[in-house]
Amino acid sequence: MWNNFFFIGLPYITVTLFFGGIIYRGLSGMMGGYRNKWDLSSRGDYLWTTRSTGFFGRASIGPASLCLHWGILILLFAHLIGFIGGAYNLASWVGFFRWVGLGGGILFLYGAVWAFLRRIIIPQVKAMSTPDDYIILLFLIVIDGLGLYQSAVEMVFGISYSAGPWLASIIKLQPDVSMIGGSPLINKLHIIVSFLFFAYFPFTKLVHVGSFPFAYITRSYISMRRYTSLKNKKDTLL
Repeated sequence: MWNNFFFIGLPYITVTLFFGGIIYRGLSGMMGGYRNKWDLSSRGDYLWTTRSTGFFGRASIGPASLCLHWGILILLFAHLIGFIGGAYNLASWVGFFRWVGLGGGILFLYGAVWAFLRRIIIPQVKAMSTPDDYIILLFLIVIDGLGLYQSAVEMVFGISYSAGPWLASIIKLQPDVSMIGGSPLINKLHIIVSFLFFAYFPFTKLVHVGSFPFAYITRSYISMRRYTSLKNKKDTLL
């Protein structure tokens, strides 16, 4: 029964909440001042901002931010390759997932852990933080930690051959849990917590990655300059 709930019911619940929540937040002011006011020309929800804290602790956030963002991109790509390789029994693709995913997971863990710690250590960042900021980072750390544990400690690399066909059956609307149901507990927890995170995703600040109407792609460059440079330029003109 639990396998059916977590590996049949939960995936479809997550997909519904993920896409439905993003669309609803994008077109209505669900969490903003214009609640239930639908607007097709601009974001209805003004809380899509990341509430950037990059002005504080800049010396240390640079490398951590790069690791966090590049790590998650590498992990997404590696998981896609791993699922396809597992579904079609492509050993080289699964091997790629094994090593690239491991490297990406280490990068991402460093970035996520430091992003969490700086919200506790740096007073200005702590003052700007909300419970949502901590929940998001804890989710990401747990998901990545479970993935690294199963690959680096338990040395479980063949999960793709079970997860690939199972995920394909979910996509084809013909769910089959026979293979994933027999997977080790650590693999199941990694998948379950990931689904819970993606179900929670639309109701967090992370929806900025799907910003409507995608103006980030076409917007002009923003010129960023140090205060000292501007001051020197002003003194020269005077």
